[in-house]
Formats: sequence, C-alpha cells, structure tokens
Amino acid sequence: MDLGPGISGELIRKLVDLGHPLSAHEFYHDLVVARGIEPDSNIVNSLVICLAKLGKLDDAVKLFDRHIGSGDCVVSNAACSTILKGFYEQDKFVEAFDYFVRISDANVKLGMWAYNVLIDGLCQQGYVGEAIEVLDIMCRITGLPPTLHMLKTLFYGLCKRGWSIEAEWIFEEMEAQGFFVDKVMYTSLMNAYGKDKKMKMALRVYFRMLKNGYDPDICTCNTLIYGFSKMGLFDKAWVLYNLMNDLGIQPNEVTYSIMIHNYCKKGKLDCAMSLLNSMAPCNLTPCVHCYTPIMVTLYKLNRCLEVDEWCERMLESGIVPDHVLFFVLMKNKPKGLGFELQLCLLMLQAIAKNGCGLDCSSLTNSDKINSTLALEQEIELLLREIARSDLNLGNVAGGIYVSALCEGGKTESALDCLENMVNAGCVPLLFTFNSLIKRLFQDGLSEDVKSLIEIMQNWGISPNLETYLIMVNEYCKQEDLALAFGILEQMEEMGLKPNVAIYDCIIACLSQQRRISEAETLFCRMLENGVDPDEVAYMTMINAYARNGKGVKALHLFEMMIKNAIQPSSYSYTALVAEVTSKLTTLLGLVVFAEISLVPSKDGNKRLSIKLMQKIKEQTDARGGSTSIIGAHGRAGEIDRAIGLFNRMDADGCSTPDRCTYNT
Repeated sequence: MDLGPGISGELIRKLVDLGHPLSAHEFYHDLVVARGIEPDSNIVNSLVICLAKLGKLDDAVKLFDRHIGSGDCVVSNAACSTILKGFYEQDKFVEAFDYFVRISDANVKLGMWAYNVLIDGLCQQGYVGEAIEVLDIMCRITGLPPTLHMLKTLFYGLCKRGWSIEAEWIFEEMEAQGFFVDKVMYTSLMNAYGKDKKMKMALRVYFRMLKNGYDPDICTCNTLIYGFSKMGLFDKAWVLYNLMNDLGIQPNEVTYSIMIHNYCKKGKLDCAMSLLNSMAPCNLTPCVHCYTPIMVTLYKLNRCLEVDEWCERMLESGIVPDHVLFFVLMKNKPKGLGFELQLCLLMLQAIAKNGCGLDCSSLTNSDKINSTLALEQEIELLLREIARSDLNLGNVAGGIYVSALCEGGKTESALDCLENMVNAGCVPLLFTFNSLIKRLFQDGLSEDVKSLIEIMQNWGISPNLETYLIMVNEYCKQEDLALAFGILEQMEEMGLKPNVAIYDCIIACLSQQRRISEAETLFCRMLENGVDPDEVAYMTMINAYARNGKGVKALHLFEMMIKNAIQPSSYSYTALVAEVTSKLTTLLGLVVFAEISLVPSKDGNKRLSIKLMQKIKEQTDARGGSTSIIGAHGRAGEIDRAIGLFNRMDADGCSTPDRCTYNT
C-alpha cells in the first residue's frame, strides 16, 4: 500500500509527538526511503525533529541543510527550535549561533526562550559580539525590545570581555527603557574601564553613580584603587585608600592585597611587608593573594631563604595555598629529582589541613616515601580525600598535581589525573588545562592540543589570555609565524584583546628572523589596539633597530620608553651596551649613559655607564654628546637630571666638561 508523502509525513510527526522517535526513524527508512518516495517539507521537518530527539544532531543539521536550506522545503518553527535546543543541551552555543544565522532569513518565529538561552550561552563562553548580533536579529524579526534579562546578560558579558564602550551603550539603553540600574552594574562598568586603563571614564561613571543617589562601598573603592594601580598611578590609589576612612569604609582583605601588590610592583618590599603585618591589628586575616606578590619580589631580589620563611609562616597561620602560589614556587625553587612532586605534596597537605580540616598524619606515611612512585601514591591519596571533602578545593589540588606532573614530563600521568578528577566530580581549572596544553606542545603533540581545547570548550571552559600566550609562544619557538599570527587573528575575531606578552613573542620572533619591517608594523598595531608596551617589547624593538643600523629609530623608541616611565633593568642596559658598536648607535648610547647615570642605587649601573662611555669615546666626541644631552634635559626643564649628568662626566673619567658644557 502506497501511503504517499502526505500520510507518511503525518505518521512520522505523530510518532515523534507521542515520544516514539526510534519508530518514526524506522518507518521513514522502511516505508519512505525504501519505496523511493520523495520527502516533502512535512516529512523532512518531522524527521529533523526525530533525529534531534534521538541525539543524532549532526544528521539532523545535515538533513536540514540538504533539503530545507536548498529552498525546496518550507522550514518548520518546531524543527528549528528542536535543533537549537539540541545544541543548547550540549553547550554548543557557537554552532547554535551559526545555525541561528542560517535560519534568521527564513522568517522563523522562535520562542523568546531560544533567544534568551542563546544570548546567555554565548556571553558565558565569551562570544559577546555574536550575542549582540542575536539581539539585533531578534529585534528585527519579532519587533520586540530586548528584555531586562537580555540586557543585563549582555552588559556583564561585555564588561567581562573588556568591551567597556559597548557595555556603556547597553547601560544607557537600560536607563532609556526605564529599567533599574543598580550599584553592582555601576561598579562593573568602572571595573571594565579600569582594566582598559581608562580611569577618566571610570571616574565619570563613579560621579554619575553618586549623582543618582548611590553611596560608594568597599567594592567601588577597591575597583577604583585597582584601576589607578594598573595605570601606575599609585599616588591616586593611596589618596582613595585614605579617603575610605573619611567615608567610613573599612578596608578589607582585597584592599590590602591590591595595595601590597602595588608596593611590590614599585619595589617597596619593606612597605608591603609592613602593610601585611598591619592587617592583624585590624582584625583582618591575610589571604594567599597577600603573600604571593611578596614571595615573587623576594625571588626577584634573590632572597630565596626568606621565601621559605614567609611560606612556612603563611601555612602555619592556617592559610590555604592555591595553584598560583604553587606555580610561583615551582618555577623559582632549585630544580632537583622529584622536587615538583615534593612541593606538590607540601601544598596538598596544607590544603587538606587548613582548608578541609583533615588530619594529614593519619592519611600519609611521610617516613615511608622513598621513591617517586610512593610520592605519587601519597599525593593521589590526599587528592581523593580533598575532593571527597570539598570539590572546589579538589579542583585546586588537582590542578596543582597536574601542573607538577607536567613539569616533570609525566604527560600520561597528568592526563590520567585529569580523567580521575572528572570521575570524582571535579571541574578542572583553566590553569589545569593550560598546564597540559603547554606540556603537549613541549612533547610535539600539536594535534592533541587541538583535541584537548575541544574537550575544554565542550565543558564550557573558554581559553584565556594565558592559553593563547602558551600557544603563540610555542609556535614562535618552532618559528611557525603563520600559526602564531593565526592565533592573533582568531583572538581579535572573538573580540579578545591580545596582551603585551603575546605581542612580545611574535615581535621577538620576527626580529630574530630580521623581518624588522613586519616587527615594526606589529608593534604599531599593538599601540593602535590600545595595548601598552612593556620593557620586553621596547627592548626587543630597540635592539632590532640597533642591530640593523636604524639608530635613530632605536633612539626615538628608547626615549618613548623613558617618557612612559618604564625604567630598563640592568639586563636591558647590558644588552644596549653590546649594541653600541657603530656611529649609527652612538647617540643611543649617550642617552643610555644618561639614564644609567641618573638611576639611583642600581647595582652595576656605574660599571655599565663607564663601560658604555669608554666605548662611545673610541668612536666619537663623548664630551660633545654628553653636552647635547645635558642641553636636552635643560630645555625639558629636567634640571636635576642635567646636573646629575654634568657631575658624572668628570667623576667617571670618561669626559671632562669644557666651556660649552658649563655654558649649557
């Protein structure tokens, strides 16, 4: 009996509606395909729903593209909604967006839930540009204004991505529609501007908040202090810190953590330590984030024994260590056989004791650990107990163990640990994935990296700047600049601004290959994108210019670096001294000499300045060059610097001031 397309379509639809998709699928193959019946719109739409409900989402999309996408069939709202729902259930929001765009011109009337869930998912995974496009399409198709939930989701997604201008547009749109804008939203917008080093804009939002009747709280103050600190405006951060007392706002652990980090960044370690010690009288307990910058600074000053003392003090005071502290200690401690596993055991014991309240003496047999295998078994036992007690701490402990295994080159064990974490109910940290990605690159397993990133994204974890930095750095080590630039383009397409470290890697690789013009173009592109160069970026370009006979450009860049308050380290000065080998870089050498001479209490600066001036003297009139720089300082109103250089000329024995120098 030939049922025909119409009856066949109705039967398939009815079977699907009654919850029998498997029977509907069998009916389609046995009575439609086998008999050569050409499926119509009704059959195709019903079968799309059937396949989606059977979990065969890829087959459903292929069928949709083959028949409905060709224009031969009329699209069904139910079929489109079912495919979207399938993507949503698998957290495949990027794929859902691609599908959504394809059906947007077909006048499909989706329910508001479809738009809401898609915008939520895209924002959560960082695809805010795509989320804005969904909002625009929704307004065009439905003629309805966006809901409060949509606007707030977009707003927070944009703030998180650093799209501060777009976030403020959403902010103003909410106010225009009469929606309530709370203090949390004001603070989030200030934070977005602060992260982008746009503190004038952040302050404008702050005063707007005050005008609308909101009083600042501790979160507001911490946000502004962090923003000023990020720009290096520590004086303004301190003014705000002192203003908190006048406002009756008590600084909390976050405030102290920010200020301690500021002191360490400025090299004022004693002030940072004093500030940490002052927390106890204020009934505040320092967190791990207060101790970490102090230990980092101690390592930079080569005061390694003090690091051990501070670490011991921290753990004994009941503070729970985290993966960041572990990474700092692992990268700076003297390397030895199994040192990373021993450090891992110490951290996990502290997490178990201070975070979970577990008795480590009953869990471990430290006296019997006499091999790497025994050490790993002890760590895995602790890890299981921590995860059983607290899943969040289990995530941290698991990340530490995976990082330790990766550092020791135990890739398979690290992957096994990841699997065990997931089986125990843990959600691995992004730090955990980053450790594995770096290890896989080092093992030459680039294809496995792609698979791991797919797994990570399927779990709703998006790569961050550190992930992309690892990838770019490894591609540059392989001198595969095409892939490195590919990552850069991918980030920009996603609306994720590359940081200065990512640009540093590619610029350095271009410089090593003597592709100076391309390095210069990328440096300018970095500036245009609002990314401030650091010492590494400046010195990479300066050395590249100097090595390739572009002394004038090197000088200009060096002056720009000093003007932007970036003080070169002794290492950078030493590198510059090595480049002063021709008259093309003599002027640069003189400027470097001036800077070295005027930097107080820098170890080795005097030796470097003498060496540099002696080298310059062999090639040119050092006295004339020094006089020129003294004049430049004088014209700029930098009298102290001019006098300082004048005093150094005769003291260092490199050149003696003459009448012209005195007149200048």
